[in-house]
Amino acid sequence: MPSRLLRIISSCGLATLFLAWGCSGDDPNPNGAGGASSSASESSSGSMVSSSGMSTSSGQGGTGGGASRGPAYDAGNANCPADDGTRRIKLVNNCAQTRWFKMDGRTTPLWARETNCPWNGASCTDLEGVGQCSQIAKNMSGGVDPGLVYCKDTGGGNGACACNPFFELKPGEMHEIVLPNDAAFPSGTGWLAADCNNFGATCVVGNEAAKNSTFEFTYDVPGQGKLYYDISAVNAWTTASSVGMKSCGGAAPNPNDIFWCRGTGCRFDVNTQCPDGSDAFAPGPAGCQSCPTMIDGNGKKVIAGSCGTCPDGSSANRIPTGTVFNANNVGGPEWTWNGAPDFAVGFGHDEGAHANRRYACSGAGCVPAEPGKATTCLGGCDLCTVAKNVGAGDEACLKYCCPDSVHTYNGFSYHYDSAGCTALGVQAGTDYSPAVKGECPYVYTYGYEDHSSTFLCETSASLLIQACPDPTDFPSKITP
Repeated sequence: MPSRLLRIISSCGLATLFLAWGCSGDDPNPNGAGGASSSASESSSGSMVSSSGMSTSSGQGGTGGGASRGPAYDAGNANCPADDGTRRIKLVNNCAQTRWFKMDGRTTPLWARETNCPWNGASCTDLEGVGQCSQIAKNMSGGVDPGLVYCKDTGGGNGACACNPFFELKPGEMHEIVLPNDAAFPSGTGWLAADCNNFGATCVVGNEAAKNSTFEFTYDVPGQGKLYYDISAVNAWTTASSVGMKSCGGAAPNPNDIFWCRGTGCRFDVNTQCPDGSDAFAPGPAGCQSCPTMIDGNGKKVIAGSCGTCPDGSSANRIPTGTVFNANNVGGPEWTWNGAPDFAVGFGHDEGAHANRRYACSGAGCVPAEPGKATTCLGGCDLCTVAKNVGAGDEACLKYCCPDSVHTYNGFSYHYDSAGCTALGVQAGTDYSPAVKGECPYVYTYGYEDHSSTFLCETSASLLIQACPDPTDFPSKITP
């Protein structure tokens, strides 16, 4: 997951994000069938188990109606992992078509991967790099593009090529990752993909985390922290499939805290609910003002409450001279803005109050989609970088993307960190955020949106991550 996850505070419950396929939010093919069983594989410190079961009746994954709730329910694979004291991350495909669960090749531990790819264990020296192993894997893959392959540090300055943590699941199948008893799993990031090659690369939809929604989690060391998890639509929503998360075990939900040991679901249709540039969708919220300030107990000028949103990417909220951010190092290193209040006015790309966010994205890039043919709904940062063909740190998109960097204006430094970006208000000022939040109030729609999008549970909990989950099990809104 991106560095954003390190700021996440999630809840131990069922966190769900539904990415739509077509108008229903599910697969276009309503006939689900279980596939052949996958082989299990093990590592020295963790293990993985795959199972398909048999689908006994056809059904549309995730609809919650009719005789079938989907292939995974028919196969008996839709439930939480066994509550036997062992922590598991259970991946389940309840869609009517094959799905790939893809995880970050850089951050996923070796014990969470399979070991049956042709290049597994090949020697390499560019530790945590992708240059050597990507070429080695390409040479050993029989001409099939393996994607980017990392050289993982195996200790003592040695490295070995590792299989990518990509898991292909046919309808009804499940795959379990067993966490070692004393292991943490920092910065776990995954996403769903469709129509990939045999190695989970060159996918038609969802080939990489960019231009895609992600599921994210962090397991702290058992007994020394928490399980944090969330669903993020910061980059985009895609039509790859819906996805849901929930914690299993660990602790009971708190009736006074919807983010503790709970979760949520969402059904968002890229081709009908994503803003298309017309006034049929709510515009970005009004805003652009001077941030209110106060003097705190230590005599420092700090922002009082919220600056609000600013829907104009070529403008921003005004930051009063002398404003202190992260006072006393709470939330990050303390810093002070000593420049002019309107320093951020007059530069940057303006997406507009009504933006067309419906795009068809592939390995060749993203183009505006014809009606009914969008595969992706682009968030604020991704729409800006696509429209301007620049990186996230470019001045045109800086206020939308907020890459946690420092920039200088007339000799004064401004920090694009959580506090600095929130104050400018541009990230939260797009029409993308209210469109997604209207359907999915607990899903991340821009960076640093922790207060309304993060979930938390005990580290003893397991995780259930399900493609095309049944909306009865994964509701879009939570009633404590």
